[in-house]
Amino acid sequence: MIGKQIAVGTGPGSLVSYLFGPGRHNEHEQQRLVAGSSMIEAGFSGVDLAGDPNARHALAQEFDAAWRQVRRERGLPLIPVDGETARGAARADRVFHAVLSLGEREGALPDEKWAELAREFVQQMDFTDSKNGADCAWMAVHHGSSKDGNDHLHIAVNLVRDDGRRWNDRQSKRRTAQAAARVAAKHSLEVTFDSELSSGIGNVSRPEWERARAENREPDRVIARRIVEGASLTASSEADFVRTARAAGLIVMPRRGTAVGASPTGYSVKVRDSEGGIFYSPSKWDKQLGLDKLRERYGWGLRSQVEAIDVWHERKTLPVGSAFRLPVADKIRDMRSALESERPDVHWRRAAREASTVLGAWSVQADAPQDKYLARASDALLKAAQPRRSTGREIVAGAAQTMVSVSQAASPNDTASRLALLMQMMQLVDAIARRADAERDLARAREQLAAAAVPLVAEHSILKAMHKRETAPPGWEVVNGDPVARAIRDLERAESRPVGKESAPDPQGRMDTTVPRTLRNQPQIGSGREAGPER
Repeated sequence: MIGKQIAVGTGPGSLVSYLFGPGRHNEHEQQRLVAGSSMIEAGFSGVDLAGDPNARHALAQEFDAAWRQVRRERGLPLIPVDGETARGAARADRVFHAVLSLGEREGALPDEKWAELAREFVQQMDFTDSKNGADCAWMAVHHGSSKDGNDHLHIAVNLVRDDGRRWNDRQSKRRTAQAAARVAAKHSLEVTFDSELSSGIGNVSRPEWERARAENREPDRVIARRIVEGASLTASSEADFVRTARAAGLIVMPRRGTAVGASPTGYSVKVRDSEGGIFYSPSKWDKQLGLDKLRERYGWGLRSQVEAIDVWHERKTLPVGSAFRLPVADKIRDMRSALESERPDVHWRRAAREASTVLGAWSVQADAPQDKYLARASDALLKAAQPRRSTGREIVAGAAQTMVSVSQAASPNDTASRLALLMQMMQLVDAIARRADAERDLARAREQLAAAAVPLVAEHSILKAMHKRETAPPGWEVVNGDPVARAIRDLERAESRPVGKESAPDPQGRMDTTVPRTLRNQPQIGSGREAGPER
C-alpha cells in the first residue's frame, strides 16, 4: 500500500464534488462514504451523496465548519479574497487530500477494512486522538479501482481542528507516506516506503514500484543511487567517475542545455537495462550527490573538470558490467584501526556511510540472487549514517577516504576471497558500533547498526556453504545434500518464523555467524560495554 498526499487546497466544495462525481476519466463508480469524523458519519452515512447535490453541499459545509467559525471570530469573509494575509487557522489553504492505494496484485478490500485503515491513518497523522488539540473533520471515500486498476481510498481532512487550532503541516508529504507504511505493515499489506529512511531518496512512485516488482528487482532510483555513490567514492577523477558509472550500468548525461565543449553544472542518470526507466537528478535524492558537492568532497578541481569535458559529452554506448572491485581487506582493517583509535577526526557516521557505499556497489555488481543481503546491509548502514535531525550534525567529518581501492577493469572474485572480505566487513560494522557506543550516540544507533549486521550474517552463511561445496570431495553432496540450498532454505525459514519464536540473543552480544536471524530479532553487536537504555 502506498500513501500519497495529493494536495492541500482551498475548496472543500470542489473536492467533495470530485470525490462523489464521475472522476476525470469517468472511473468513479458506486462512490460512497466509508468512514469519517463523528459528525460526518452521523449525518451522511447511507446518504446518496453521488446523486444528491444538496447532500454534497451540506457535507462540504459540515466538513468546513471549524474553519468557517475561525473566520467569523476574526471578522474575515467566508470566501477568501485574493491577496489576503490571513495566518494560522484562518488561512485559506486548509483542505488536505491524500490517497491510500493498493498494488494491482493486492486485489481489493471491502469497505469495512478500508474504514479501519482510514481511522488508523488519520490517527497516525495526528488528525485525531491528538495531544495537540481537538480532532479534525475528515472523510474517507471509496469508489473502487483507478483507471490503472488499483483499488484505492481518498481521504480528505480539514486542517483546522474543532477547537480552532491548525494542524502542523510540516513535512506533510513525507508524514503521509510514513503513516501509510505503518498502517500497511500492521495489516500485513505490502509496504512500499521505509518510514525510517532519511537518505533523501524519498518515496518510490507507483509505476516505478510496480515495474520493479514485475521484473523482480529493486526500483531504478535505488540501483542508480548505489552506483553513483560507489563510482564517486572510488573514482580518481571526474572523468573516471563518469566512466565508472557508465561501465557499472548507468547512462550518465550532463545537465540539459550544457553546450558541447563546456563543463556541466549538473547531471542526470538512468539505469541502462531498465525498460521504460526515466532519468533522475541525483541531487534530488541527496544534495551530497550533486555535481558541485562531489567536486568539493573529492577534490575534482578545475584541471579535473576540464579533462572530463569530452567524457561527459561522449555518446557512444558502453558495455554494461561491473566497474567495481571488491574492497581490499587491508584497507578495511585500516578503517577499523582508525575507529578503534582515539583520533578525534574519525567519526563513526562517516565510516558507516562509506561502508554502506561499498556494500551498495558490491550488491550491484553481484551476480547471485542471495546477494540481496548485501543490499539490505547497505541500506541499514545508510540509515545509521544519517545525522539526527534534532542536532543538525553533519555526516562529513575529517575521516579520509581509506575504505576501498578499485580499478576501472572488472575482476572476478572467487568465493573464498569474498568470504574473507565479508568477514572483514562484519568486523568493520562491529568496530563502527563500538565507536558509536563510545560516543554515546543513543541506543538508536546501536539498533540501526545491529540491523546492518543481520543481512551480513545471512550472506556469510551462504558464502560459507558455497565454499564448502567448492572444496568438498567428489560425492560429498550426494550423501549430505547441497549445502547452499540448505543455507538458503534455513534463511527463508528464519525469515518466515513468527515474532517471538527466534532463538534468544547471545548474552555477550557477539554476532552469531551460524544461525541467521531476521530483522525482527536484531542481534546486539558486541561492544565490550553495557548496552545503553532501551527506547
